[in-house]
Amino acid sequence: MSEQLENFIKNNKQNFDVYDAPEGLWNKLDGQLNLHQKKQQKRGTLKLFITVFKVAALFAIVLSFGFLWGNYQKQQSVKLENINPAYARKEVQFSSLIESKQEVLKELSTVDPQLYQNFIAEQEKLEQEYKFLKNELASSPNKDRVVKAMIRNLQLQIDLLNQQINISKEVKQFKKEENEQVI
Repeated sequence: MSEQLENFIKNNKQNFDVYDAPEGLWNKLDGQLNLHQKKQQKRGTLKLFITVFKVAALFAIVLSFGFLWGNYQKQQSVKLENINPAYARKEVQFSSLIESKQEVLKELSTVDPQLYQNFIAEQEKLEQEYKFLKNELASSPNKDRVVKAMIRNLQLQIDLLNQQINISKEVKQFKKEENEQVI
């Protein structure tokens, strides 16, 4: 079939050459090709930008996931339940005991506010030390030793509260006796 087409074109070449292309046709075609080429470059640039944006977004998501996972792992390694479950139970027990003793001691705030503030200041020192130990637990290579220090701190807090409650009872008794003598 291509031979027939070739023969047809050769035989009728003179008939095809009768028509000339209009003036500036080639310039117009060249301009349209340049315009088309510029559009293609813009599309290519846009596609490249979108691809780079997708890669950056994916990288940000993976990086965020990695950060969250690492943070989760760090938190899990610091939990007392994961280090020593027996100490974790003691911590819960001591913490609830401390809270209940602090509630008992609050009664002193009405009887002798200055003494109560002194007691609170002493408790705060031990609580700050406990918080320091808890932060130290995350970076310490000897976690068991730090946990034992934390438990010892809680025991000291309980002992301090017991002493403060005893003093509080003595102060209340003294004030009561003083009030009875005045009457």
